[in-house]
Amino acid sequence: MIFFLVEDYSTRNFLEGILPRLGLTQDSFTIKHHRGKEDLIFNLNKVIPSLSKQAQQIIVILDKDRQDCVKLKNKLQEKMVNCACEYKIRIACYELEAWFLGDMNAISKCSPRFKADYFRGKEKYRDIDNFSGKPSTEIATIVPDWKQNYMSKPKFAKTIAPFMSLESRNSPQANRSHSFHVFLDTLIDILNQ
Repeated sequence: MIFFLVEDYSTRNFLEGILPRLGLTQDSFTIKHHRGKEDLIFNLNKVIPSLSKQAQQIIVILDKDRQDCVKLKNKLQEKMVNCACEYKIRIACYELEAWFLGDMNAISKCSPRFKADYFRGKEKYRDIDNFSGKPSTEIATIVPDWKQNYMSKPKFAKTIAPFMSLESRNSPQANRSHSFHVFLDTLIDILNQ
């Protein structure tokens, strides 16, 4: 059993759409979402000792936000010291929505009026993990159907998951987020064990 510990309901919705596409069956994983990043971090050392006795693997996923990636990962590893199984910590740079911005084709499948080619060619979207703004705000700004359909972050995560490219990073259709590919590679490695 693989346990995913995530910071919010949006990430849970996203994983529920992605994991079956990678070949994980419903009975092979459990997703536990929290009430934000701080709630997840605070509760890690409380749940890890017992949870890790039931799991073969734990994957912790959270947003980098404006924190230093190395310091954030070190802080999490300190909380995982009593983990009795293998674990991975995966950080979405800057936030989960950057993974969505990294796949303009998936956005256009969620919002037919979205012009992927227009945005894909812009400099600010080329290295999405180093995007200068807040990706969730950017999506709300550039996706025409966002406001019209009253999309929430969890709803958009659920809507986009079936369309996200799972192509390798060398493919022309690949997601432009390096942190998304690190996450995908982690899952593929686990499935190949």
